[in-house]
Amino acid sequence: MQGRVLTLDDTDYPTRLRACLGAEAPVCVASAGPWEILSRHSLSLFCSVRCPGAMILQTYEFVSRLRHHNITLVSGFHSPMEKECLRALSTGSAGIVWCLAKALSAFRLPPEFQALYDAQRLLLFSAFPDHATRVTADAAAYRNRVAAALAEDVFLSHAAPGSHTETFCIQALAWGKTVLTLDAPENTQIIARGAQPVRSESIPALWGADPEPEPPHGVDLL
Repeated sequence: MQGRVLTLDDTDYPTRLRACLGAEAPVCVASAGPWEILSRHSLSLFCSVRCPGAMILQTYEFVSRLRHHNITLVSGFHSPMEKECLRALSTGSAGIVWCLAKALSAFRLPPEFQALYDAQRLLLFSAFPDHATRVTADAAAYRNRVAAALAEDVFLSHAAPGSHTETFCIQALAWGKTVLTLDAPENTQIIARGAQPVRSESIPALWGADPEPEPPHGVDLL
């Protein structure tokens, strides 16, 4: 897939990457798709693989309610819950930035998302050189940091005490990001550290009135 390549010296290089990552900012980034969706208010999205069952529906409803707002969601869309969120977002009008954990040239867009790309709603983004053709644990961790740095705010559906996700939350807060998390007892620890508790009902206060009626409860995720 042909893309656009920006180096640190380019004026269009994302300033938030330099501000948050400092010396660890990628030397160059590659993208394919509508670069202009990065000018919208952006929210990075992370859902742990070990997300408690009670939070799965809450996460899906929160993201589904965002899908028609004039914002851009940034994520690696790697965990099972994140993949479900991508499918939900694809039926809306919000912008989507898919951050890859390997080179853009090594990525093949799944056919189910081709229409989303053709509609100029999906930006593919990579901070890895062409020789990075395989996803590794270290690459995925760096990709997540890039996704968090690229967006204005961060949404973590859940971070277990002592987990890598909790450490990631603390880092995002140290960068000065607003970190949102589900208002649930399981997130008490990261809320105490500074994360802002939210529910789907919080969305109008954060991003304006709903552009369409709220999705029905009890949505089948499969």
